[in-house]
Amino acid sequence: MLLPAALLAGVSAGSAAARHVGDIGLTIDAGRITTRAITSSGLGDQVRVFPGAFADTGVPWFTANPGYDAPSGALPTGTRLGVRFMGPIRVWDGDSFELTSPSGALAGERLRLSFLTVNATSGDGPVPGFDLAVQSDGGWHRHLSMTLLAAPGATAPEPGTYLAPLQLYSTAAGVEASEEFWLVLNGGSDAASFAAALSAAMDAMDPACTGDIDASGAVDGADLGVLLSSWGSSGPADLDLSGIVDGADLGMLLSAWGGCP
Repeated sequence: MLLPAALLAGVSAGSAAARHVGDIGLTIDAGRITTRAITSSGLGDQVRVFPGAFADTGVPWFTANPGYDAPSGALPTGTRLGVRFMGPIRVWDGDSFELTSPSGALAGERLRLSFLTVNATSGDGPVPGFDLAVQSDGGWHRHLSMTLLAAPGATAPEPGTYLAPLQLYSTAAGVEASEEFWLVLNGGSDAASFAAALSAAMDAMDPACTGDIDASGAVDGADLGVLLSSWGSSGPADLDLSGIVDGADLGMLLSAWGGCP
């Protein structure tokens, strides 16, 4: 009997052997959940932007990748680890990530996260998620089902590259939730467009050089000039990917002033 792809993802999630490059590695550092790259040699550096693609298993607008993997002993046993939305999802328009739902949560595409019978769907702000038990060995390997939902009245989502802002949290006392991290999911974009969107997300998530708009190696007066000349519009000076260059972007630039590491 063939099982639905979402169920297959849930059934296979508990196997530590399923760990692979591209999954989201999890550790606790200084009392806080940390998201890390998984490389061919194991856990790598802290990373907060992870790529993925819908239809990678052949099911339209569905993926269960990247997965999440905390190695044995990484998490307190007898506790639970969860995921939640930190805000609405966005879609890449060629210059910045725009809200899919400018008039509210039901005005555009939404992302549904699920694991067997539990689920959460993105809205126009933060959305509580759900948590799952830590394994008896202190590990946590899960592949959550992710389905992009079409806007009301549409038969399918619009092709594009979508960004989902997420956070991981623990029920363990004294363990802080992770910093916000982003999934950048290809939903039918060509390779060049997806690469540009992923690069923009990674640049925006790097606070050390977020304001280096002209890629000179420093955040300085030239970058400030670009930002001020772009005020009220979109483009590379939209540092927080809100769709408009405004005071929030100016604050980010000024806080990063100086040479890049």
